[in-house]
Amino acid sequence: MRKGLIVALVLSQLGTLGYLAGQREWVRQRGEQIYLRTAPIDPRDPMRGDYVRLSYGLNSVAMAQYRGKTAGAALSRGTAVYALLKAGPDDVYELDYLSDRAPPSGLYLRGRVSREVLGGQISVSYGIEQYFVEQGRGEAIEVKRGDREGVQIPMEVLVAVGSSGLSVLSAYRWSRLGIGFEQLNPATTALSNTSNWDSATIAQRSPVLVVSLQNVSDTELKIADNDKHCGFSLQSLGDTGRSLNQADKSCSPYVLREADMINLAPGEVYRVELNMGLPRWYVTEGGSSTSSAIVVSAANERFRLVYQAPSVLPGMDVPLLWRGSLASPAFSVRGRAD
Repeated sequence: MRKGLIVALVLSQLGTLGYLAGQREWVRQRGEQIYLRTAPIDPRDPMRGDYVRLSYGLNSVAMAQYRGKTAGAALSRGTAVYALLKAGPDDVYELDYLSDRAPPSGLYLRGRVSREVLGGQISVSYGIEQYFVEQGRGEAIEVKRGDREGVQIPMEVLVAVGSSGLSVLSAYRWSRLGIGFEQLNPATTALSNTSNWDSATIAQRSPVLVVSLQNVSDTELKIADNDKHCGFSLQSLGDTGRSLNQADKSCSPYVLREADMINLAPGEVYRVELNMGLPRWYVTEGGSSTSSAIVVSAANERFRLVYQAPSVLPGMDVPLLWRGSLASPAFSVRGRAD
């Protein structure tokens, strides 16, 4: 009797696994094919064979992009959520908004909240954060994507999406634009009495971020930036529970002008130095009307710099303009964080 029960349980589990595998294979073959832009984190795990760990912009969703019946701050770990996607150039999709209800129409991914909500960010996993490759190919991918000391090239992962939001990885390609990041002047000593610093001291003690955008394709492309560096924005990771936002809104939205376009030949690099002590990069917390440099008020917070291609007005012909966004590695006032 007991033996029969064990056999029945094993067969039931095998049947469930078979059903799930069949469902994923059906989505792989019949689902809508889209690309998501991402960067690998750690390409190999010797205990499980070669795979690439992936992260996406839609793994960390700003509260402003959440629309649901349950308050965003009240979402608990494991709650089912749905990421409605919007199409971009080159079939690369981006997040439109996140909800705790399946959208009535449109293409969406089904995911789950991966940790308790902190600050202004909702962390979500979708089951597409690992891409398995043939034995030995993980190292080749690691070399191709670069390392933290040089230019890193994001992967653009081909994802099959089913009508229920189930998503399955099937292939990948490489972004035509790579990003390099260097932090100068990290704080190596204790920061004290920062409220008494004048603007010159703030600029002197703040980190200077060097960002490089490189054309890693074999054809010419264009990017855009201006004297205010409106092509870049500062984003808080929100993982300490604080809700910090860039105070300066003069670049929102950033609309393309002819004078802002920068030609990049294959291999060519556009390099900028951004001093986080200048008012352009000050942050504000919550609904506060006051702002300050991150070295003064957010020394323990993590941030990313994000390059975002500008909006293009109707009628402008810019076929070579690279569209989309690229995020730097995380950093704090004290140095690189990942």
